[in-house]
Amino acid sequence: MIRKIRGTTVVITGATSGIGRETALEFARSGANVVAAGRRKHRLVELISKIQAAGGSAIAVPTDVSDNEQVENLIQRAVETFGAVNTLVNNAGIGLAARFEEQSIEDFRRVMEVNFWGAVYASKAVLPHMRRQSAGGVIISVSSIMGKRGLPYETAYCASKFALAGFSEALRTEVMSHKIDVSTIFPGAIETEIFQTSSNQTGLTAPAYFPKLPARQLARVIVQDARFPQAEVVTALDAMAVDFFNKFAPNLVDLALGIGVPFLEGFGRSAKPQTNGSSNLYQESERPAGVGR
Repeated sequence: MIRKIRGTTVVITGATSGIGRETALEFARSGANVVAAGRRKHRLVELISKIQAAGGSAIAVPTDVSDNEQVENLIQRAVETFGAVNTLVNNAGIGLAARFEEQSIEDFRRVMEVNFWGAVYASKAVLPHMRRQSAGGVIISVSSIMGKRGLPYETAYCASKFALAGFSEALRTEVMSHKIDVSTIFPGAIETEIFQTSSNQTGLTAPAYFPKLPARQLARVIVQDARFPQAEVVTALDAMAVDFFNKFAPNLVDLALGIGVPFLEGFGRSAKPQTNGSSNLYQESERPAGVGR
């Protein structure tokens, strides 16, 4: 089923930078009404001004997706303003790199609250509206290739992304008879600030993934997915390679990662562990608006 974009309404969480910001701009270019959500109000104002200056239609709704009431307000504002929500993009996300035995349960829970529960809250709030719409709707959740393959030091992040993938898969079969499509995007390394704003508690330098896919290219994939929904989309080459080898040689991938951990532990310490105050785990991070998730 091919869905139209022009004249429809899309809600995007985590829209203040990176993937979310570029996705908002791409939907606006395609003629959609954009409802942009995020924690940084001034970033949202800048984004909405840019969309409106180009002739687009958009509103900003400052939202912390870990708060169910704020998420319910987000969906309600979208419906009150534009009369419907045709597409929901669950994009808000934070990162945490830490050894499992050393990280706090509070930090682990925070990652789950934003990356997983934020999407659950938004999906729960939007479904009644989509059910009443003759054309149904589309729910797109941005997971990660780490929602298919777990990596060391990323237990919380991987858990949140695996949970998001499983939730989306189950929900898809539950609502498809109501003309509601549920899709999951599994990107690899993207040009966003998440590599800098993630809470790095390992003392290890984050690997320099290359090449990173520009956020605007992923935004185009998301808009195309809203137009022609797919159950799952794995992008780009690095994610496809990880997915391929993990499907056909998972033990080999385990071995490669397991061998790599002692090397990193012994020779890779070069980064100063971040405190929560220098990451976006609990508070907003201030980086250039054009970069980051």
